[in-house]
Amino acid sequence: MIGSKPGRGPTESRPLGLFGGRFDPVHRAHIAIAQAVADNLGLDEVRWIVTGAPAHKPAIASAEDRLQMTRLALHELGDPRMVVDDREIIAAKNGGSNYTADTVLSFQQDCPGRKLIWILGEDQLQNFLTWSRWQWLIHQVDLAVCARPNTISKSVSAVLLNEGAEITWVPVAPDAVSSTSIRERIRLGSALDGLLPRSVIEYISVNGLYR
Repeated sequence: MIGSKPGRGPTESRPLGLFGGRFDPVHRAHIAIAQAVADNLGLDEVRWIVTGAPAHKPAIASAEDRLQMTRLALHELGDPRMVVDDREIIAAKNGGSNYTADTVLSFQQDCPGRKLIWILGEDQLQNFLTWSRWQWLIHQVDLAVCARPNTISKSVSAVLLNEGAEITWVPVAPDAVSSTSIRERIRLGSALDGLLPRSVIEYISVNGLYR
């Protein structure tokens, strides 16, 4: 049962942040994005939705490994606002979809009436018009986009705003780290210190991931 904080009303009445991704592996830029949105929008909860069967780009590590790495990262982080959510992994195991629209519908059924905020980076925004049922989606969730002002995809954001999307731009410090670059560093045997949580580095090493 979800509790409430004195003087602030029930948790389910406050906006819920939704942060989906492959997290292959989870790294410091993911954490920076989630915390920046939570800080800027005053969110008490951000669900990290680990994709089971990514719709646009396949994952390298298994869903269970990516889920476990995300759990380890958030446990190490110790930010009570950050919560792992495995509904897309469960859906994929049951033959269901991992489309964002279906995931949002699932949250609407679980949290009726609660405002939902979908968190994404600028790279995801640039591909947003290829998402399944995006026209429906922008009327179900607000978008919180982490991007530097000079790198925002103006053409995509203009289309979304014209269609009625609510977009909040959340500034984040520039960071070149990516899951792709981390996997390459692992393949080459390069150091990973500072790029991802220590517990995730250890999990990758023990389980021989991305070799």
